[in-house]
Amino acid sequence: MKSRIGSRRPGRGLFALPLLALLLCLAAAPAAHAQSNAEAARKWGLLGVWKTDCATPLARSTPELIYVVRDGVLYHDRNFGDAQDASPVQLAVLRPDGTLELTVQFAELKQTRQYAFRKLAEGRKQVVMNRNVNTDEYTVRDGKLVSNGNPMPVQYRCR
Repeated sequence: MKSRIGSRRPGRGLFALPLLALLLCLAAAPAAHAQSNAEAARKWGLLGVWKTDCATPLARSTPELIYVVRDGVLYHDRNFGDAQDASPVQLAVLRPDGTLELTVQFAELKQTRQYAFRKLAEGRKQVVMNRNVNTDEYTVRDGKLVSNGNPMPVQYRCR
């Protein structure tokens, strides 16, 4: 009976290196195809200034909702007229149903919110979901306010 300790089969290592290279390529593939938040927003058509009525003056009830890329980072800026804030978008995902889902940390509010938009037509969108990530409390579900069941207003791209 021969001992196999220390024995080698010629050519056995020839498969190991290509197999390892293939596995590394497959593992890196999702990262190579992942879109940045800015790319997802641009592709969906989110960048710009949005309001429920572009002609109304700025106020707490009618702010400008601005989506802009600065230094490669997507921001959600809000302009209420008497106050403004800017919050980086942590995640922007194009969902299979065509909606765009954002996760934004609002430092002033001490909240992280997740919300999704449905594109109605060019230059028009509607919030279909909005929730507090920390508490899982929804303010909007299925395009309606949870508090009263009213549909969310359409938002228009003003510029």
